[in-house]
Amino acid sequence: MTDATPRFKGWLAADLGATQRWIFNASPDLAEAPGADLHQWCQPVIDELCQGWGVALVRGLDPQDEASFKECFRAIGRCLGEEETTYGSLYEVKDLGESHLEKAIPVSQTKAETSLHTDSSRRDTHPRWVGLACVRQALAGGGSRLSSAVAVHDHLDETDPKLLRRLKQSFFRDVVTPGVKERTAAIRENAFPVFLDAEDGPTLRYMRYWMEKGHEQMGQPLDPLDIQAFDVLDQTLNDARFCHDFAMEPGDMLFIDNHKTAHDREAYEDDPNAPRLMIRLWLNAI
Repeated sequence: MTDATPRFKGWLAADLGATQRWIFNASPDLAEAPGADLHQWCQPVIDELCQGWGVALVRGLDPQDEASFKECFRAIGRCLGEEETTYGSLYEVKDLGESHLEKAIPVSQTKAETSLHTDSSRRDTHPRWVGLACVRQALAGGGSRLSSAVAVHDHLDETDPKLLRRLKQSFFRDVVTPGVKERTAAIRENAFPVFLDAEDGPTLRYMRYWMEKGHEQMGQPLDPLDIQAFDVLDQTLNDARFCHDFAMEPGDMLFIDNHKTAHDREAYEDDPNAPRLMIRLWLNAI
């Protein structure tokens, strides 16, 4: 890490719970703002994402006009970075009635808990920012959870450096990216560490289920030390000291640093007449 690249800041759950600095209130007419005015309004959001804790929640927008809400979401996203379109520009996160345990589909297409993770299963696709806009919430469940990967890394470095070193080795990861045909060949080329020492501090790339499936597909089961390392990582990510729980409301837009923050969606049950709908946006750093 050079002097020109400061180390990213970690945070604890109590930090997010004790301040509103990561929450930004928008007026409903923000969607109508010209580009220059919108970018100016977004600058504190950008600062919080790039120089603060890597988490920003925008509140106060109206999702009733879904088309306008989506376009506002995309416009704010474009102030932050370049769109990553592996899943298209605006990806609908909703239950399609299937199970990722029975079919190689993204967990985002189910109503199951996702576990604390970072987005993207493919080595060469690693969006820096993930945006999530709430159009409709679930009838029950569906709460949001965030955990600072930087704070968790530093804690493990103090308490269990041996397991942390294990997490810095490469692991196979199953590939559920659209268009992949030769799945086994794709998995063979799709190995990378859980924690990577980047110029701006530790970066996390983790979703345990797809890593276990990747090793299963390759006929190379995880060994006991790997499993222990994953167990300790999961326990720490979920520890109340590190994990902040909150509920997104219709009209909310959440942006997180996908390299430095793990996120989770709790399992949920839908209202059949108004099913839960979130819109996801992947963004690469400019």
